[in-house]
Amino acid sequence: MRKKEVQYLSKVADIGCIICYRLGYVGTPAEIHHIRGIGLGMGVRNSNYATIPLCPEHHRGNTGYHGMGRKAFERRYDVTELQLAQQVQEILNEEDQSSQEGSQSYA
Repeated sequence: MRKKEVQYLSKVADIGCIICYRLGYVGTPAEIHHIRGIGLGMGVRNSNYATIPLCPEHHRGNTGYHGMGRKAFERRYDVTELQLAQQVQEILNEEDQSSQEGSQSYA
C-alpha cells in the first residue's frame, strides 16, 4: 500500500462510523469498509479510495454490512454504499477546505 493510500484511509477512519454519524453519534471509532465494485467477486477488494468508515457493529456486527448483507443493510439504514461514499467525500472536502482556509489566515 502506498503512503498516499495510508494517509487517505487514515482520514476516512478519522471521520468515524458514517452510519453512527448519520444517527447523530459523531466520532465513533471506525474500521475501513471497501465498497464492492460492480462485477467484482466476493474475494476481490475494490480500490483503497472506494471506502467508507464503519464501526465494528455497523461493519461486522449483527446490524452491520457483513452481518446482514448489502441489501438488508441498505434497507435498514435507507442509504446505499455509494451514497455513504459520497457523504464521506463531502466531509473530506469540507475538512480540506477548512484546513486550507485556516492555513491562509496565517499567511
